[in-house]
Amino acid sequence: MRRLETNHTSKLVIVYRDRARVGQEATVEPRTATIRDVAARAGVSTATVSRALRQSDSVLPATRQRVEEAARALRYRPSGVARSLKLRRTSTIGLIVTDIENPYFPQIISAVEDAAREHGHSVLLADGRRDPEREIESLDLLGDREVDGLIIASSELTVRHQDRIREVPCPVVIINSESTVAAVPAVLSDNVAGGRVAAEHVLSLGHRHIAYLAGPREGDRVAGDRLSGARERLQEASVPADALHVVRADEGVEGGERAARQVIESQPETTALLCYNDLTAVGAIRGLRSVGLTVPGDVSVMGFDDIEIAPYVDPALTTIRQATDEMARWAVASLFARIRSGREASAGAIDGEPGETRRLPVVLVARESTAQVRCDTGPSR
Repeated sequence: MRRLETNHTSKLVIVYRDRARVGQEATVEPRTATIRDVAARAGVSTATVSRALRQSDSVLPATRQRVEEAARALRYRPSGVARSLKLRRTSTIGLIVTDIENPYFPQIISAVEDAAREHGHSVLLADGRRDPEREIESLDLLGDREVDGLIIASSELTVRHQDRIREVPCPVVIINSESTVAAVPAVLSDNVAGGRVAAEHVLSLGHRHIAYLAGPREGDRVAGDRLSGARERLQEASVPADALHVVRADEGVEGGERAARQVIESQPETTALLCYNDLTAVGAIRGLRSVGLTVPGDVSVMGFDDIEIAPYVDPALTTIRQATDEMARWAVASLFARIRSGREASAGAIDGEPGETRRLPVVLVARESTAQVRCDTGPSR
């Protein structure tokens, strides 16, 4: 697997090793225009340039004319090698992930790569590093590499994501977010059901003073669905809506640690913490210990994802397991169905469900970080 890195600056440095030539001026031939130069001059993405020069019907006539004029002005000539690769396939697919440092996404990467290898393809990886703008930039960069198809594993797709996806000149499938583009299928977990299962678990253990450590961004649909599911189940159990104390946690273990301390400071009667992902839960356990509380003796803690380290946390983490392998295989199978059909992201229906969003079931994995609620107030309080 190759990892794609972006570089915003470039510099040409000429160093003479022959002392006799030191101080002489060097003659550098004019640089050949690239597709990026054409895109910048025309005010469009590189993917749009590629489609316009291939006379794709999905490009507006005025946009195509602007691209062609920019190409002529810059004397741009598309690479014959790139064209031949496009026609014969590159045997490569692109994969964009939100954050490679989150253990959930390496599981997706591994599963996608295994499935792609079965189709004779390698994977070109781009890491968004939790930056939506970087993810959007990666869409253009992978388009330049003429990948046969593209999988986007993102926690949150913005309007700009949607616009760029429509311009990508190859099939696209989304993992971990709903499809917001009519011609692009998506697969993700049933996050509402996962939130319900998490709430049901702590309710069955007698907990009624429950807090929820939510994601840092209100627009995160995945985290929002998990919270909605938990609220639904608590309401069905006649737990007042305001009894669920919600605190937004910053990303990662440190964010969970700070949020857990905040919960105990403001709601010391809390006996259970539901966390929107496992890293937050790991941090919550640390945060509770830092204020003298035990897990699960004083407070039960529950995660979501079932990352590889979840069984090895002390105590072993109770969590909601996502069908990661099945998710990746569905995405790859759907992608290659579109590749075989020769369809672009905006090319319309395949099998009658072009923009299908498939939700896969989740499973409760009960380990040692949750337990029956204590009947007393507890000496630690």
